[in-house]
Amino acid sequence: MNGGLEIMAKSTLVKTATLLALTMWQTPVLAADPPSQIIEDRWTFKVTPYMWMAAMGGKTAAGDSFDMPFYKVLDNLSFALMTSIAAEKGRFGIYSDLIYMNLQGSDSATGNIVGNPVTLNLDATIQGFITTNALGYRVIDTQSTKISGYGGFRYLWMSVDLDFSLGAFNASANSQGSVIDGVVGLRGETKLSDRWSLAYLGDIGTGQSDVTCQAFGGVGYAFENFDLFAGYRAMRWNFDNEAKLDDLYTHGPIVGARFRF
Repeated sequence: MNGGLEIMAKSTLVKTATLLALTMWQTPVLAADPPSQIIEDRWTFKVTPYMWMAAMGGKTAAGDSFDMPFYKVLDNLSFALMTSIAAEKGRFGIYSDLIYMNLQGSDSATGNIVGNPVTLNLDATIQGFITTNALGYRVIDTQSTKISGYGGFRYLWMSVDLDFSLGAFNASANSQGSVIDGVVGLRGETKLSDRWSLAYLGDIGTGQSDVTCQAFGGVGYAFENFDLFAGYRAMRWNFDNEAKLDDLYTHGPIVGARFRF
């Protein structure tokens, strides 16, 4: 009788030891999952200084138009600051883009006087600050393509002093002010290979201006901790009838570097 109890006790001990050993064997496997989840859910940051080789132009409320190609912008450029910042965690993102330019100079420009295109002498001082800030959520998330929808606001402050002259004819457009608009859009990236990718962005909005919109498309090449990219970007505003400027646009090639943290 005692032998039977001893055998049962040994059998129970063996089963317990076996179960404990299996549990200890599986523990590292189970513990390997949370770190990958932690890495996926941590905040990541991208800082992107860039150069936007943009032409500028627009139209006054009186119907006079002006256009300044990039080489003229560059000749007259006193100072410029352009950068964007992105912070992402999981599917959520915070995005901010900042542009400041100060242009001063005298040159000729294409104008439209009483419906006829003419070449005018132009004295121009243009200062501008543009910032777009938004919250986003990734709606498509695959190994090759990530696309986020976003919503936020765009703020434009612009001081424009334009003096046109054509012989005895003189005209001016002087305006300083700011507008803020709500915007919604999509931004995304599609990998073409381990190194190459396509990036794209577009939004539209309204508020204090009638409409504002922007679009960007480019190609990037990835290094270990940063990317180089080149593309084309355009932004535009249409203002209400009370503004001295009826239309303002800027567009051109863009190059930059994106640093990942």
